Amino acid sequence: MRRYVLLIFLISLLAITVSISADSLSVSGDSVSQVKPKRAPMGALLRSVAVPGWGQFYNRKYIKSAVVFGVETFFIVKAVHWWKKTEDKYNSISQTDVQSEQYARYNIYRSYRTDRDDYLWAAGLTVFLSMFDAYVDAHLAGFDVDITPDFEPPKGGASIKLSLRF
Repeated sequence: MRRYVLLIFLISLLAITVSISADSLSVSGDSVSQVKPKRAPMGALLRSVAVPGWGQFYNRKYIKSAVVFGVETFFIVKAVHWWKKTEDKYNSISQTDVQSEQYARYNIYRSYRTDRDDYLWAAGLTVFLSMFDAYVDAHLAGFDVDITPDFEPPKGGASIKLSLRF
């Protein structure tokens, strides 16, 4: 449990120390003006660290917020579950005096410990990815760009065009 608390502390410390300015420039004609994004990227990042999915919710990405909340919660709950099983199995090793029974319990303990560590890594990775996603989404919130292509047929009937460029 200490490692998990330390991991959360380090991620929070990293999030606080890595503050990047949320300003950007807008150029129109000969004038340059300062443009503030609609949402603070650092605020989104810190929200994402504090509560699973809160950074995405802050960025108004509601479906992504629900998915992030579910995935992070799943990994955290599984890590806690395997942590408890690991501790119980570790304590049961010393309760027997038979060498072969101790060896069998130790092997089960190692298996539980591996599962616990895997879920802790998965939880840490999902927290990091959700932090990064919330931060980037907040940075891109001020951009109103439509990237969908126009699919209008040419006027004057049907046509086929093939072009290769090297």
